[in-house]
Amino acid sequence: MFSVLIVEDDLIQSDTIKKLLSGRYPGWNIYTARSSCEAEALLNSYKIGLFLLDIELSKNEKEPDGIDFGRKIRQIPGYKHIPVIFITGMADKVLNALQEIHCASYIVKPFSPEKLIDAVEYAIETETELSEELLLKDSNGVYQRVAPDSILYLESNGKNIIVHTEVYIITIANYSVTKIQQMLPDYFIRCHRKYIINGRKIISYDKSTQFIHIGKSSIPVGRKHKEELEGFLNL
Repeated sequence: MFSVLIVEDDLIQSDTIKKLLSGRYPGWNIYTARSSCEAEALLNSYKIGLFLLDIELSKNEKEPDGIDFGRKIRQIPGYKHIPVIFITGMADKVLNALQEIHCASYIVKPFSPEKLIDAVEYAIETETELSEELLLKDSNGVYQRVAPDSILYLESNGKNIIVHTEVYIITIANYSVTKIQQMLPDYFIRCHRKYIINGRKIISYDKSTQFIHIGKSSIPVGRKHKEELEGFLNL
């Protein structure tokens, strides 16, 4: 399940952010910390998919602030591209965060619920572009991490896309076939107006019937996409 860590020493601000995110994304695990020490303890227990960090985390100059904690995140294996959103009351402090920590987005206090959600959506889209995994929102509004290599094929079904992996099936909403193909590595091929296949998972291709066999499924090849597929297969 997707997990978020809010690091904010103002309890009211922290609770407000948590409430807004819980209302918009009910399937998420949302953790809060009021200091970098509390945040580190949570990092040791959970895999975090998104950070919201208050830049002015500590009033004590000897204590780590949000930027210090951001530096620490980037040094941890597996967190190089995990999105970070900085929260600040002073916009001039954001420049260093953008340049040094490569934060995905930031919000300036006071902020509206819409600004927060927009920043979160943008951060997740950015992380998806940089990560080797896809971060896809399913039909229940829950984000799912999917490794492209685990996908057999994708099938358009009305307004939804059904992602068939080697282990499970995910139904995702609000993605067109064109949009989802742009997110996939180049070994994914459009073989039909309704289907995108993982070229590495092809078991066989019957030119006479124009069907591809992947896993236990037979996928039709459309006339429009036949040439592209056969070029990929060197036929």
